[in-house]
Amino acid sequence: MGLLFDHSEGVWVRDADGVEYLDLFSGILTTSVGHCNPRVVEQSQEQMGRLGHTSTLYVTKPQVEAAIHMAFLHTGRSEIIALRQAYHGRSFLASNMTAVDVWRPLATSFPGIKHTLTPYPYRCPFKQPCDESCTEAFAKDLED
Repeated sequence: MGLLFDHSEGVWVRDADGVEYLDLFSGILTTSVGHCNPRVVEQSQEQMGRLGHTSTLYVTKPQVEAAIHMAFLHTGRSEIIALRQAYHGRSFLASNMTAVDVWRPLATSFPGIKHTLTPYPYRCPFKQPCDESCTEAFAKDLED
């Protein structure tokens, strides 16, 4: 059957027999915050105590507080600049922000989304090794 994980904390996972493993695979969320991050657990429990799920027809406070929505509200604009090589999430808007087609389950197009190169020196599309001279090229792509 393979590994049967039972418990996790930070970068560690423990199987049903109590053997600990360093999680070098992780996942989208655990890469950023680790397993069972106390702040994430606390916020999740607090939200579930107020409102666990609702249709996307209705707005909830956490949705309004999301960065994209806050930016729309603050600026009054509806354009988004997203990175080409980034995964942005599974919601309708987030999946449309994702430029990599294998990460986009829906073949839809949300108006106002523009993609720019990811300034990633390790795999720089302009020069290897990437250096400060690439800054202008990345800025030009963003401007375009």
